[in-house]
Amino acid sequence: MNSPAIFRFAVFILLSAAFFFFLRLDRALLDWFGGQADKKAKKKAFQKQSVIGKQAAKLLSRCSGLIANSKMPKKAYIILSVFCTVGGFFAGRTVFGSLPFAIAAGGFGMIAPLLFFSFRQTKVQAAQMEKLASSMMILSNSYVITEDIITSVRDNLEILEYPEPFRDFLTYVTLMDSSIVAGLRRMEQQVGNSYFSQWVDALVLSQEDRSLKYVTVSVVDSMHDVLSVQRESDAAMYAVWRDYLMTLVMIFSVPLIFKFAMADAYLALTTSLGGQAMLLLLLAAVVFSVFRALKINKPLMM
Repeated sequence: MNSPAIFRFAVFILLSAAFFFFLRLDRALLDWFGGQADKKAKKKAFQKQSVIGKQAAKLLSRCSGLIANSKMPKKAYIILSVFCTVGGFFAGRTVFGSLPFAIAAGGFGMIAPLLFFSFRQTKVQAAQMEKLASSMMILSNSYVITEDIITSVRDNLEILEYPEPFRDFLTYVTLMDSSIVAGLRRMEQQVGNSYFSQWVDALVLSQEDRSLKYVTVSVVDSMHDVLSVQRESDAAMYAVWRDYLMTLVMIFSVPLIFKFAMADAYLALTTSLGGQAMLLLLLAAVVFSVFRALKINKPLMM
C-alpha cells in the first residue's frame, strides 16, 4: 500500500469514527436502538470507564445540553446536520477533488450546526437573563412599598416577563407550605443564577429586618450593569466570529484557486504525500479551532 493510499485510509477511518461520534449527539437517533441501548447504558454505569470514555461522555453531555438549551426542536438539528453534511461533502469534492477528503469535509460539516446552536444558546440565555432582571426589578420596587413578597408577586405576576419561577413560588407558599423562606429557597434552586441567589438572600434577610428590603434593588442594579457589559461583549464576540468565518472561507478557497489557476500545483497538493499531509493537518486545525472557539462563546452570567 503506497503512501497516498495510507493517508486516504487514515482519513476514511478518522471520518468514520467522527460520523459515529457526532451522530450520537441527538438522543432521538438513539431511539432506533430500542431497549437494547438502555440495557447497555445500565451495564456501562456499573463498569469502570476509561479516561477517553469519560471525556467522550463529558463532551456528548455538553453537546446535548447545547442543543437542549438552544430552545429549538431536535428535528431542526437533524435537518441542519444532514444539510451541512451533504453540502460539506460536495464542497469538499469540488475543492479537494478526492473522495476521502470529500468525506472528511462532509464530516466536518456536521460540526457547523454546533456553531449555530452555540450562538442560539447564547442569545436565548441572554434574553432570559434580561427578562429575569426586569421581573426582579418590578418585584423589588413593589416589595419596597408593600414589604410583602407574596403580595408583590400576586399583584405583578401578569406583567412579569419571566413569570414561571414566581408563579411556582406563589403556588407553593399558598397551597403547599406557608413558609416564605422555604418558598424563596426553592425558587432559588429552580433559577440557578448567582445574582438571583443574592436577591433571594436579601429577601430572606429582610423577613427579619425590613430595612434590608432596599438591598434587593441594589442587587438588581448590579445585575443590569453586568447585562450591559454582556451586550458589549456579545457585539465584540460576533465581530470576532465574523472575521474567523471569513478567514476559514479564504483558507479553503486557496485549493480552489489552485485548481483553476495553477493546475500543476493543485495536482501536487491533492495527490502528493506532502500535500495530503498538509490538507489533513489543515482540517484537523480547523476542527480544533472550532471547538476552542465554542468554549469562549458563553454569557458572562451563566
